[in-house]
Amino acid sequence: MNSQHNSLLVDVDSVRRTAADRGLTLPPLIWDDTCTSTNDELAQLVREGAAGSPVPEFTVRGTDFQNAGHGRLGRTWTVPARRSLTWSILLTPPAGFSQWGWIPLIAGEAVHSAVAEAGVTAAIKWPNDVLTVEGKKLCGILARVEPLSSGPKIVLGMGLNTRLEPADLPREDASSLAIETGVDGSEIDHEALLVSILSTLIPCYRELVEYGDEDFRDSRTAQRVRDHMVTLGSRVRVEKPDGTDIIGTATGLDSGADLIIDDRVSLSAGDVHHLRPAASPTAPERSDR
Repeated sequence: MNSQHNSLLVDVDSVRRTAADRGLTLPPLIWDDTCTSTNDELAQLVREGAAGSPVPEFTVRGTDFQNAGHGRLGRTWTVPARRSLTWSILLTPPAGFSQWGWIPLIAGEAVHSAVAEAGVTAAIKWPNDVLTVEGKKLCGILARVEPLSSGPKIVLGMGLNTRLEPADLPREDASSLAIETGVDGSEIDHEALLVSILSTLIPCYRELVEYGDEDFRDSRTAQRVRDHMVTLGSRVRVEKPDGTDIIGTATGLDSGADLIIDDRVSLSAGDVHHLRPAASPTAPERSDR
């Protein structure tokens, strides 16, 4: 651990105790004041562990400042130090797991739930963002697969804008919890947010694994994802990885969480632009999971 432990945004021992109070037993967390990329550094630990002691599932690697973060499609992602909740978690699905597309969406549901607890109504954007009801980005999610001889592992990273002020925003269509709630950024509790996200993410992921080859769309978690996804019902333009566009109405998700356009075309990847938003999802009623 970094020598500046007491000044870090997240006290790892406190997080483990609070998580235990909510029924979650976590392996040791790794948190320091700066790193290049939490996804890169956790992935490196996973590769190194493959040759000796495997890294436990749900290991968290977080930082107060990520200076070489990644976005989708090779983009970079950087915000000022101590202004976001930036971390990655290791998931180790069983052999034969194929529901990769649901991973960023259940992560989005976990973030949606946590920011609702913090007083912010948000919405999930397919495939990997959480937005304000006005369509401004609060959180980006990036999942990468590490192919190992023991089976593929998932390194799931998230960056939630927490303490950013208007002058800090990387672009006009972004926001933060501080801006949305109107509170001073120092009042935002990163530990509480992290525990809240984990308390939803881990049970939802376990449900996904338990479904196996069954259609996960029938699950309670998938229903919540659909309920909170602003993309569904919206007129959209999707920039596909091959550089072409498709325009239509997002009408659903298929069994693998691909986006269905006009009830006929399924897309597994692409940048989505909302042309005519659907009615804004409302904050869900809280319920025990």
